[in-house]
Amino acid sequence: MGAMRRMEAAKGAIISLLLDAYQKRNKIGMIAFRKDRAELILPFTSSVELGEKLLKDLPTGGKTPLADAFIKSYEVFDRELRKNPNIIPIMIVISDFKPNVAIHKDYVKEVFDACEKIAEKGINVILIDTEPQSFIKIGIGREIADRFGFKYYKIEELSKDKILDICKNLAIEH
Repeated sequence: MGAMRRMEAAKGAIISLLLDAYQKRNKIGMIAFRKDRAELILPFTSSVELGEKLLKDLPTGGKTPLADAFIKSYEVFDRELRKNPNIIPIMIVISDFKPNVAIHKDYVKEVFDACEKIAEKGINVILIDTEPQSFIKIGIGREIADRFGFKYYKIEELSKDKILDICKNLAIEH
């Protein structure tokens, strides 16, 4: 599956999640990679239209400031959990998990430090790896999942319905 097809499949799955969230009065937020940093592009909302528009305009490729994305995600969930402690937080990360932008110096350590905080906070994390299958693995998605107990899937393994089922099962477990 080519990079564009993998990202289109991921975007389709997220749109399905938005529709499901709207029907159940749940909220979804979005953090995207922008150049050399991560940016909150959609604060928690149940607006399908806004989420869909942002997803369609979301560029693919470029740098992967993964540590910054995990840190910003932690901050967003931390704020939301303080306001609504009874929510079931589920974070979905769609990436090739090849961090190449550091906040300070060591981007892999920064990713692991941020993931440790996320795990300690009790945030449910689903990692969807878009790295193409090959003999040489560069991304650290599997290692992150194994180290912190996050769910891990290759994009090729997933359909829209499967992603919805994974999220529903996480919610049921809590």
